[in-house]
Amino acid sequence: MKLTTIIFYLLSIISVFSALIVVTARSPMRSALGLMFTFLGLAGIYVLLHAHLLAVVQILVYAGGVTVLFAFVILMIRHGEQISYSGPFMPVRVLSVLTVLYLVYLVGPIYLEVQRVKNALPAGFGTARALGESLFSSKHIIAFEAVGILLLVTMVASIALIGRHRKTKENQKEEEKLENRVEKVIPDGGNTDA
Repeated sequence: MKLTTIIFYLLSIISVFSALIVVTARSPMRSALGLMFTFLGLAGIYVLLHAHLLAVVQILVYAGGVTVLFAFVILMIRHGEQISYSGPFMPVRVLSVLTVLYLVYLVGPIYLEVQRVKNALPAGFGTARALGESLFSSKHIIAFEAVGILLLVTMVASIALIGRHRKTKENQKEEEKLENRVEKVIPDGGNTDA
């Protein structure tokens, strides 16, 4: 057996075991940690498939960003009583087994198709260089620049909206200060009928 095959099976076992921890752990923080290890295992599988850019994105976006976001949300939410299911357990277990069998039924043909097409990919497929050459080629350059302009306009608009919101809050504070000064100078609100 090749070293890459051994590494693949090891990463697959780590990913599946971590995914089971995500679903079965009672602690939300353990679930988030299991999710992070699932993402890291998938990133390792992407490296074995020579999709290096996808592996880096998997680590940065999912294992780094999404998992940290989940951890912050879990830490910010108050932990109350754990909700437990008190209904009949037998139908739930039967439905779970049927769902897993149906999943195997769906994934089986896909696995066979992947084995057939596996060697049809060109050399360098999925690398950062191939993606860059595809994005900056003449047929995709207009779409790439349009997305860049759209992101720039979105960023400028969000900064303008935040600035406007800050100005209105500052104006309200200034008006309140001015009203307080007027009330100190004229305590009865300016009524001189007395």
